[in-house]
Amino acid sequence: MGKILIKDGRVVPVAGTAQEIKADVLIDGGKIIAIAPDINADAEVIDATDSIVMPGFVDTHRHVWQTQLRTVATDWSLFDYFVEMRLGYSTFYTAEDAYLGNYVGALEALDAGITTLVDHCHILNTPEHAEEAARGLQESGMRAIFCYGTFANAPRVPMDVPTDPNWRYATARAIRQGRLADDKGLVRFGFAPFEAEAMSPDDLAAEIRVARELGAAVISLHAAMGPYASGIPVVETLHKSGLLGPDLLFVHGAAFTDHELKLISDSGAAISATPETEMQMGMGFPVAYRAQAHNVKTGLGIDIVSNYAGDMFMPMRLGLQATRALRNEEYGTRQRAPSIITPKAFEALRLATLGGAEAIQMNKQIGSLEVGKAADIAIISTQAMHMTPSFDAVGAIVLNARPTDITTVLVNGRVVKRNGALVGVDWPVLRKRFAASAERIMDGFKTVNVPELAAFARPIMPHLE
Repeated sequence: MGKILIKDGRVVPVAGTAQEIKADVLIDGGKIIAIAPDINADAEVIDATDSIVMPGFVDTHRHVWQTQLRTVATDWSLFDYFVEMRLGYSTFYTAEDAYLGNYVGALEALDAGITTLVDHCHILNTPEHAEEAARGLQESGMRAIFCYGTFANAPRVPMDVPTDPNWRYATARAIRQGRLADDKGLVRFGFAPFEAEAMSPDDLAAEIRVARELGAAVISLHAAMGPYASGIPVVETLHKSGLLGPDLLFVHGAAFTDHELKLISDSGAAISATPETEMQMGMGFPVAYRAQAHNVKTGLGIDIVSNYAGDMFMPMRLGLQATRALRNEEYGTRQRAPSIITPKAFEALRLATLGGAEAIQMNKQIGSLEVGKAADIAIISTQAMHMTPSFDAVGAIVLNARPTDITTVLVNGRVVKRNGALVGVDWPVLRKRFAASAERIMDGFKTVNVPELAAFARPIMPHLE
């Protein structure tokens, strides 16, 4: 890679300050080597006039494989999701479908300025599914952690499923030693246990030990999902067994007590909050800002694009404004009004960038624009009507911008989006293949007896009304 010089932008470093600076950014060898006004260098120039230059977003939780199923979850509760997605749609995914979901889903993320994501991948119906899902991430050019999921989907279409009951662990080892052997590659190996609150403590401990034996960069765990929480004290259990640690990423977490948040903080573990699903699906009030108040490393996640867009703007806004409303209401209950509004917009931006990087232990490499860090960068135009004027760059990003404003995206110094279009992607051709995959899955799902599945699943969630 040759040198790249981003000229004349409004740089928002997200490194200890909410202030923007008027500066150029010089990149060489995939890293930022200078941030200063009026840099002159023999380099490819990217003109950032009338644009904001910021670190790429970090999505700390997404089920990327569900990209084919956009809008099916529009009005779902978490119970609907478990019945129809986890027990229904997933059972029709072939390995090719897993590839396409991950490939197109990762491209969608890049298009929206997300340069790093954590893929909690529980669509691994066969060993081939694992290979193809990981390949989809790799071919996109995304920086990602592929969290190998052990959830046992039961395929409803012919697939070559191994008869060995331990095949999932064997496949995890194979992909770790093969496709994802390089810990310095853009796509790294992670792990996603079956379901933390649906496993015995011994089984959960065994899977965490497998993940650590394999050197998983992140172990992604759904936990403490508001009223859906099973009552199993996962954090306390892991603490007592000595298994809490910085590689654990707890997802959702609305039901965490202050004591549990302290245990998470003390252990160096982290939380990914996903405001849209938590607020829609009855999983409790998003924990992000409460977790931060307990010094827990916290990031934001998009979770599922099967019911909303795959960009970071809405999670930032929903989490921010909902928390503001909650805090304002505390005044209202006392017949008072706030003179100062919190949290601030910069806190939302930080959650979506450097906070996410901290949550996955990558803050020394990504999450902010600093000399020596990887050049994972998004450039946002301020020329559209809804961005003109943009007196406050942070406010423009958090409360005004849209994915269509993102003109340029770099991952590790390589331009993956230029002039508003993804580089090297023939979307009309890819779309036909992707749409055909989606139609096959939908046609299969039409044969499922959903009420029968719901009756089977209802006892699993005893608090349903």
